[in-house]
Amino acid sequence: MTTKSSQDCSVSIGVNCFIRHNYHDHATVTMYSHLMSRASKIIVNDNCNSVENGQKHSGKGFMIRFPTKLHMVLSIAENDGFDDIVSWQAHGRCFSVRKKQEFVDKILSSYFGQSKIASFQRQLSMYGFLRLTQGPDRGCYYHELFLKHKLYLCQDITRTGVNGNVVKRRVDPKTEPDFYSMPFVAPDPELPEYLLRFIKKEEPNEPNNGEGSSNITF
Repeated sequence: MTTKSSQDCSVSIGVNCFIRHNYHDHATVTMYSHLMSRASKIIVNDNCNSVENGQKHSGKGFMIRFPTKLHMVLSIAENDGFDDIVSWQAHGRCFSVRKKQEFVDKILSSYFGQSKIASFQRQLSMYGFLRLTQGPDRGCYYHELFLKHKLYLCQDITRTGVNGNVVKRRVDPKTEPDFYSMPFVAPDPELPEYLLRFIKKEEPNEPNNGEGSSNITF
């Protein structure tokens, strides 16, 4: 069962402001458990006004939110052979922009409608992504809900916004997560066939074991 991200930066007010990393591992969450969690929230709250599937309404249809689009771009980069420009790290918990100028020229303009790396970095900051400053992941960005193979978790990444007066914070390497000490993010197991039919809005044919059938309505 998932919850909204608890990733944050605990910042002391004053001259000595630090970014403190507070990482929670969501790698064991599966699409099934995430689906059931979101379904239960919708049932409990009939007035739920959340936006599904990482989309938001633009007034002219739906547009893909930044975290979801970024996750999709990383998949496209891997499948289409330009992961030498931007890619996941081997553990699947953060990503690296490996060739900044090519990233700006070929990816930012095409997929994000931006022309400056600073604009992209500002978007990352607004959605709570943090930058690592040491070790093999130095220069990479991560969010605890932004994991390879788990596009659906992007739905729970919320925009935190940036205030007008931003205090530049110093890094605190001691609090940075060590992703190589954690299990690598693995693909989800296949969903049960009856659940796949249910998602496709076909009539599920789950065995009832003599207990009668029940219709699940969202």
